[in-house]
Amino acid sequence: MKHILGGLLALACVATPWSAAGVREAPGDLQSCVVTATGPGDRRTLVQWMFSAIALHPDLEDLARVSDARREQANRAMGELMVRLLTVDCADQARQAFRDGSADAAIGEAFGRIGQMAGEGLFAEPRVAAEAQGLIRHVDMNRLVELFLP
Repeated sequence: MKHILGGLLALACVATPWSAAGVREAPGDLQSCVVTATGPGDRRTLVQWMFSAIALHPDLEDLARVSDARREQANRAMGELMVRLLTVDCADQARQAFRDGSADAAIGEAFGRIGQMAGEGLFAEPRVAAEAQGLIRHVDMNRLVELFLP
């Protein structure tokens, strides 16, 4: 389970689905179930958990401060979400993945996908999207155009 949690953070942070070549997919499609069972509030929980963990990275420490109490709250909420998704909402699919020996891959893919969805939601927020476009002010377009000239 520790391996799954570590993988979950890594998968969520890169916000791309994980593919395990050669690993059998769990019948019942755990990923599909987790995606369907995850609502906007759940994605908010996931994003807050991701941010609280990422804020500890040395390259980001001066950009964001998350109190230990708030980080613990995010950890607790994410733990509860993970347990609910795997033991209530998608229990049959999770059980099947464990039986098939594909639990690591199936859980990684499922939580990687909702991590991707959460990341997409972050950048869809108008203020975040507008600020992300702010980098254009600092791009030397003439230098980029030179790439396409003969």
